[in-house]
Amino acid sequence: MLIRWAYLKRVLAGAIFGHYMAHLLYFLNPQVDITPARLATVTVVYALICGVLFGSILWGFRALRVRLFGRGPSRSGDPAETDEYRAHGFGFVVFAAFISSFIYWTHLEDLRIYLPIGAVRILSKATNIITVTAFILLLLWLVERNAGRRRSRLIFVIGFVLVAISSVFLYQRRESYRTNTRNVVVANIGGLAGHRPVIVVAIRNLPFDWIVQMRGEGLVPFFEQTTEREFFTRLEPFPTTSPKALWASLATGKLPYRHRVTGRFSYRTPLNRADPFLLVPSGVGFRAWGLIPPVERISAPLPAGNSLPLWSLFERVELDASVVNWPQSAAGGATRVLTDAALRSNVKPVAPDVAQRFRESGNARERILAGLAADAAAMASVDDRFALSVVALEGFSEAQRAMHIFLNELPERTSGRGDALRAYVQQLDRMLATLAREHPQHLIVICSPSAVTPPDVQASAYALLIDRLRQDDPGADDGFVLVTGPGAAHKPNPAAARVVDVVPTVLFAAGLPVGRDMDGAVLTDVFTEEFLRRNSLSAIQTYEAKQVVVRRAG
Repeated sequence: MLIRWAYLKRVLAGAIFGHYMAHLLYFLNPQVDITPARLATVTVVYALICGVLFGSILWGFRALRVRLFGRGPSRSGDPAETDEYRAHGFGFVVFAAFISSFIYWTHLEDLRIYLPIGAVRILSKATNIITVTAFILLLLWLVERNAGRRRSRLIFVIGFVLVAISSVFLYQRRESYRTNTRNVVVANIGGLAGHRPVIVVAIRNLPFDWIVQMRGEGLVPFFEQTTEREFFTRLEPFPTTSPKALWASLATGKLPYRHRVTGRFSYRTPLNRADPFLLVPSGVGFRAWGLIPPVERISAPLPAGNSLPLWSLFERVELDASVVNWPQSAAGGATRVLTDAALRSNVKPVAPDVAQRFRESGNARERILAGLAADAAAMASVDDRFALSVVALEGFSEAQRAMHIFLNELPERTSGRGDALRAYVQQLDRMLATLAREHPQHLIVICSPSAVTPPDVQASAYALLIDRLRQDDPGADDGFVLVTGPGAAHKPNPAAARVVDVVPTVLFAAGLPVGRDMDGAVLTDVFTEEFLRRNSLSAIQTYEAKQVVVRRAG
């Protein structure tokens, strides 16, 4: 069967699009290891599927146009000369290249804050390569429009070779983000390790500004006294729209491209059985059309990848840890793990005088009281036997959802929702005061991480254009970090902290080495000068080695 050159041009157009999109999948997922064989397999399959699919559709449209309207007049203008050769189809190749370039540019701008700096640099270079290729193809098309049969075919071959050359540059521009796996590492810990117990309390969705305002209203005496005497600072919003990525980074001290919790769902195809594609953030990039069928959608676990959570780091250096109510935590990661399901058996009803504060909450009252009871049970489960206790309080965010509070503004005190919200924070304040009073020898780290509010999905081209022109703030309020206990210092106007700084700071406070592969840093402003002089900072290459040999000083 004779294959028309005009059909091949349309196939090349579709193949270019699929080929560049396959490369983009790896650029958006720097945690996926890439090899020449793997990249060649993925790009060839994508190019063949998209080439045959789009090429056949475009050729079908052309056949339909010729059947309905004829071939059109010849170059000379004589309708009788319909057999004269007419070069056509190469414009689709140019169009596909420019569309690919546009998609690369949009992803580069939208994902700049989500990807690591190295990945952004590589994606930027790849975008420039594709853009240059598109403009060269445009020049070839201008020449090809008036070319004869032989020259038209020659230009087609040149365009094909040009795309192949750009592919080589794309691969050479792609750096490896492979984790350096180690079999054995040595952890040198001080003699005081294990004798500096730490309690970490994570409260979901309690902004820094709300604490400051309620402190000014005289409603939270524990926060008021502690923030005036010990460490208290803002926690910068985390650049992700995925709550799983936020809490995974809080637990591991690493950014999403390292711990691989980068979205709500990941996708597994026949070509990536070992390493599912985890798209960042959830909903950006490709959905079903960007993957080779059959596609299996799986939930991104927490914690995931090669990054261990904070409590597992303590266990690896032979120190017992306790985890209470952490999102999606499972047994085995620590000496004691109390999931939300296990916690329900220890929940006690809220005292009547406390429940009375929420009488004006309407239908949300039961959910608020249930969340408050769960938080109280989680706080009561803290045990002095463990070198590390991690507690997650989810009830406050549940109360916000029950009262339909989704913005960063604190409701007015005179409103029903504002009064109920303040009453809940007052109960949290009392719980934290009790915790500090009952565990005076513990360093207590209280944090409330926050993330960027997911932007609305634009439903039309006009709405998308308006969104580009306005560049509104995505709407994220700062969280906070509060540290109290032995060695904690008060610093006026300290610098804002990051979510990934919590784990290194806790490790340093406990006398443990900080992982060199962590993205956070120790918050030295947390500690007094005397504490810093008596404790030197130690490091370990990674906690994720197959074996960790513990060497204790003395």
